Amino acid sequence: MSGFAGAEPEILRLRNTNRDSPETLEYLRWRYHTAPGCPPPVVCWLHAPGGERIGMAAAIFRAYRFGDERVPTAVIGDISLDARWRGRGLGERLLRHLSEHLDEHHPRCPCLVIPTDSARRSLAAAGWVTGGELLPMVYLSDVGPYLKPLVRSARLASFLARPLRRFAGRRLQRLAPPAGTLELADVPPERVVDSPWGGEAAMVRDLSGETLHWRYVRHPRMRFRFAAFREAGAARGLAVFEDHAAAGYWIIYDLRAATAADLRATLALLLERARATPRLSSVRVLLSGSHPAHEVLRQLGYIARPAEAVYQVHSRDGSAERRPWYLTQGDKDT
Repeated sequence: MSGFAGAEPEILRLRNTNRDSPETLEYLRWRYHTAPGCPPPVVCWLHAPGGERIGMAAAIFRAYRFGDERVPTAVIGDISLDARWRGRGLGERLLRHLSEHLDEHHPRCPCLVIPTDSARRSLAAAGWVTGGELLPMVYLSDVGPYLKPLVRSARLASFLARPLRRFAGRRLQRLAPPAGTLELADVPPERVVDSPWGGEAAMVRDLSGETLHWRYVRHPRMRFRFAAFREAGAARGLAVFEDHAAAGYWIIYDLRAATAADLRATLALLLERARATPRLSSVRVLLSGSHPAHEVLRQLGYIARPAEAVYQVHSRDGSAERRPWYLTQGDKDT
């Protein structure tokens, strides 16, 4: 076991050897940032008989909330095993050792991972439980690009899309708030609603100002925008999204609102902006199956798609397995 400091070159080497897209040391330093009030990262190593490091898995602690309680949570990532040593059960051994270490040294910290398929099997064998699915949903702000391959004519696709676009626009107008404004910015608002709506206590990632600045403003290679819904001068809702308008889509990474009505207002105004953005055809979002935003998204016209991934949880006292988790794209921590 080790920390991050001093192990950066080996972490980068193993990670890049086992990934299609290499990363930089700048990215690793951002990713392994120690959140306020959380323990420093823990890296578990797997050694070959000669001492060479051939595998690793990291636990990076992030602040989550369960009701009013702030809960440091071990988010597992950078699971890597040299290709020469795969198929021998070493991945399961590595993850079991990391789990046992966390149980012993951080018994009050629940653990979370959004795994690849191969890691999912090793984690399950090491005792981790699948908490639920991650479900993608998409809002088609312009269906024309999706109709074009079917009708083989851009002009006909545009013609067929017009009534659907008018219908969707009228739906958003009905659901948009009678008062309030949506402000777009490159930095988060000073005050953010940091608790989910719905009444049920659930595991939700902390979205304090410090967390938002680290996760989104200081990201070394991705750029995000903040859409804040304000009513009577108060911030009532927030959506954080990555702008890929040049490629035809936005991706919403985080959602937070005081109530379901505030979330509906936030997204209705954001989707109206999307419809007015040239070349933008869709606004995408990824949510855990238990997330209460699903109903609001359906009301706005979002279409559910097949599950994209699962999340797994582990804890010494079983609390992580019993609690609902409200997860979004932002929980991927990449």
